Amino acid sequence: MEKDIWIFVEHRDEEVEEATLEVLSEARRLANKAKLKVSSLILGHPAEPFAEILSQHGADNLYYVEHELLKQYTTDGYTVAIADILRSRQPKCFLLAATALGKDLAPRLATRLNVGLVSDCRVLEINKEGNLEMTRPTLGGRIYTKMKSPLQKLQLATITPGVLGVRKSKIGHQAKTEKLEVEIQPEKLRTHVRGISKVERGQLDISEAEFVVAFGRGLGDQARLPEMEAIADAMGACIAGSRVAVDEGWLSFERQIGQTGKTITPKLILCCGISGAQQFIMGMRESRFIIAINTDRQAPIFKVADLSVLGDLKEIVPELTKQLQELSGNR
Repeated sequence: MEKDIWIFVEHRDEEVEEATLEVLSEARRLANKAKLKVSSLILGHPAEPFAEILSQHGADNLYYVEHELLKQYTTDGYTVAIADILRSRQPKCFLLAATALGKDLAPRLATRLNVGLVSDCRVLEINKEGNLEMTRPTLGGRIYTKMKSPLQKLQLATITPGVLGVRKSKIGHQAKTEKLEVEIQPEKLRTHVRGISKVERGQLDISEAEFVVAFGRGLGDQARLPEMEAIADAMGACIAGSRVAVDEGWLSFERQIGQTGKTITPKLILCCGISGAQQFIMGMRESRFIIAINTDRQAPIFKVADLSVLGDLKEIVPELTKQLQELSGNR
């Protein structure tokens, strides 16, 4: 068994996704504590475009697989390839970001390999006994559950993006690179990519968005929706809302944040006219930066906000939109 912590590298347009760098940073921290090495796995692409940034953020080894059937992500192809590699190399654990791709891939790998999986982890530790401790929210985020796994057998885990952050890079460190070979039978792949189309911002799943504008009862009237759309456009953000916004018919259900909606971890969320009921906060409290606008000084949303604005969104939002548009025009 290799004394390695492995991570899966998500990349797009020859750039490593930030969620992967978060996973890599955490793997490096764990490896330093347990005197292990960190290996990164890249599929469908040579390692060269990613070597520098992965090395700087803690990878000791870069393994890559070039294969025609792995150039684009398919569940079947990636599951077969990664499962074969993990059986052969037998690392202590395999970490992925809990992105849409990671959430699709991880459970299939766990099933194929007959190993454990803990999803949406917020905290990882290796204790004195050498066991991997994985902490994740349960019961809608009301409590956190810690699970332990001995590292004598492969353990899988996904890490929620936007929670742990990317640690400072180490300039000058150079990881070793190795090309791996896998055998994939095309006739056994049920999915084949015929083309790729870019999703418009307005159709993007809010759980994947980096910037979000959310509104609730304080909007007051559907006639003010254009104001929300305008500031979202100025920010390059997706629109979302509380349950009240959905119940009023201002938004569709897939745009709802909270216990009965979706959990999001954007880089920034602007909450307009949302009081901050616990059910809503459960779905967005791990956002990296929270701005809240509300007329109620006692609104619960201010307790989790990084920047609180006491005032009427009907006055603040148009002025903020205007200033953002002016800044954009001056670039």
